[in-house]
Amino acid sequence: MDTMPDATAGEWLKPLLDTVWHDMHSVVPRGFPAYARIFHPVTRDRPQGTGTWHGHPRMGVVALEEQQVRWSDIARTFGTKMHPLAQFHRLIGQEMSEQEIMDSEGWRYSEPETGNLAPDTLAAVAAWLCEHTSTPDDGVSAIWEGWGGLTSSAGYAMLTFSDDGRVLKDTSPLSTGEVGPGSGLLPAEVVNGEKLELPGRAYYLYKCAPQFYRQQSWVNQVPWHHSAQFPQSPSILWPADRSWAMVTEIDFDSTLVAGSHELVLDLVQDPAIEALPLNEGADLTWDADILNRPGQ
Repeated sequence: MDTMPDATAGEWLKPLLDTVWHDMHSVVPRGFPAYARIFHPVTRDRPQGTGTWHGHPRMGVVALEEQQVRWSDIARTFGTKMHPLAQFHRLIGQEMSEQEIMDSEGWRYSEPETGNLAPDTLAAVAAWLCEHTSTPDDGVSAIWEGWGGLTSSAGYAMLTFSDDGRVLKDTSPLSTGEVGPGSGLLPAEVVNGEKLELPGRAYYLYKCAPQFYRQQSWVNQVPWHHSAQFPQSPSILWPADRSWAMVTEIDFDSTLVAGSHELVLDLVQDPAIEALPLNEGADLTWDADILNRPGQ
């Protein structure tokens, strides 16, 4: 898990990315035979006591029943249609807001996590990625420079709360006046070193092979998150032979993989992964309302 002294290893991506937003190729490289979109899981919950949030007083500590569900399950629940360009807020039939997302059975839904692929999903994906490269033990992980507390303690707090919400302890470096490059998770020599500059984003590079992510224990070994309880997946991952690239853009609620037709087929067919094939040049911001109408 060594940082790379320069950004040379990522230069191959630059001519394959659009510098102005047109479609998905501002984040995932052009020119690969096939593409897949991996949908980040959604969590839903309901009170264990009543089994529904409908009419629940929402007072005090509530014991919850939680589940992870797929986007396709959500589409069936809300009477919409799942497809490769699906947008989460259209599947549930409302814009994201402060309003709770609930179904008729009383389940409450969270939004899918953006910029982060869950460790269990990443492990399943990594198993296939390793099958479709000649260099599973050699590769690069790119980490977005802007994650909180990565380069500096400014704007990041480590707080301990009481049951009633009071702050019991503030152990963040900011509370002691330690700010500036190197006061966060990464040392100053890394923070001030060369980064991979891609359209609208900059990344720190680590020599970290695809094989590393096949075991969920990676969450205990990487230097770029504060706690294994809240792990951060790599923003970009590729093998030394550049046979594929996996991109988890910080503002996307899904992960994109560019690679061979065989790789995409394996990802789509794996029951542990919710993935659909994408056409090259797909626009994930396209208003796909017509595709989400019931019965279409």
